[in-house]
Amino acid sequence: MKIAVLGANYQYLSFYKQAKALGYEIISFGREEDDHVCSELADKFYNISFTEKEQILKICKQEGVDGVTSFLIESALPYVYYISRGLGIPCNSKECESLIRDKLTMRERMKEMNISIPAYAVVHSKVDNYNILFPVVVKPADSGGSRGVTLVYERGQLEIAIERALEWSPSKTVMLEQFVGGREFSIEAISFEGKHYIVQITDKVTTGSPYFVELAHHQPADLTIRQWDDIKELTISVLDVLKVEYGASHTEIKLDDDGVPYVIEMGARMGGDFIQSDLVKLSTGYDLVGGVLEVATGRFHAPIADKSKYSGVYFLCEETKDRVLPYIENFDKYSFIVDAAIYGNIKRVQCNSDRSGFFIYQSENRILI
Repeated sequence: MKIAVLGANYQYLSFYKQAKALGYEIISFGREEDDHVCSELADKFYNISFTEKEQILKICKQEGVDGVTSFLIESALPYVYYISRGLGIPCNSKECESLIRDKLTMRERMKEMNISIPAYAVVHSKVDNYNILFPVVVKPADSGGSRGVTLVYERGQLEIAIERALEWSPSKTVMLEQFVGGREFSIEAISFEGKHYIVQITDKVTTGSPYFVELAHHQPADLTIRQWDDIKELTISVLDVLKVEYGASHTEIKLDDDGVPYVIEMGARMGGDFIQSDLVKLSTGYDLVGGVLEVATGRFHAPIADKSKYSGVYFLCEETKDRVLPYIENFDKYSFIVDAAIYGNIKRVQCNSDRSGFFIYQSENRILI
């Protein structure tokens, strides 16, 4: 089977390796100036930006590809859908595409359909008027990876936070979202022909205020049966409301101190931070990367979980180095560590890209350090 992959930078490395291991022939598209480290893993690499949809569609027809994916890059989704439609491959509808194009549009739709979300306001400059109770999370409407996100407790802190969010927003649109306390989770799902399968729920650990950079993830989440069911039901409602029918999704939900679930975000793509590329398979046995490739090529089989273990990832930064660095440096001494790396200078973090290393584990119990 031939799969066209839009993007070839370092974020795709694990996905390319897994696709090759599954026997797929990869036709890759990306710009050489964008650190195209995955091009060497591809069977063919075209030095073309994934925004050149007509040119890519023509090449895909010539190559006879069986499916198209971007795995986890949200900005590539409109081009994946356009090319898939041009090839006659089922994918999410134009209505879905319009609903998931940014955080604001998704929230407006969810609010209209009575999905439980935090109160929010929208601003385009630091002088705009708004009416919302503090504390608020200030975030770009069209960015990810915790970039430009700040929690502010009073009006005097707001101007700097809005300026920071505007720097990360291509559309210069900022959301002020009422802060919801409690625990945060991500829900890993895959959909085919409108049927949704919740394959795992992940516990998220962050730096907390003010930037909420993700420091660790653990599977399965520590939840009661009732909490698991409530979160699963809300996630399926979100996917239905946003008309998601095909592919992986990564939904972030918080349970407030009273146990009420609120949807924070939904991405109609694979989750990063090794959550869907590695942790799901380690904890459940289900190969979610393989599932995404099956959806993309129209050969989907319903997920089967054939193991029940704990998995997780810890990230290295100044805030965690005393706990995490010894495990990375001595990973061969710990049988539960399946992968580890250091890839940058250790520093304090304001967004996920500031992190400088990680280790991934699999165990019969949750590893707490």
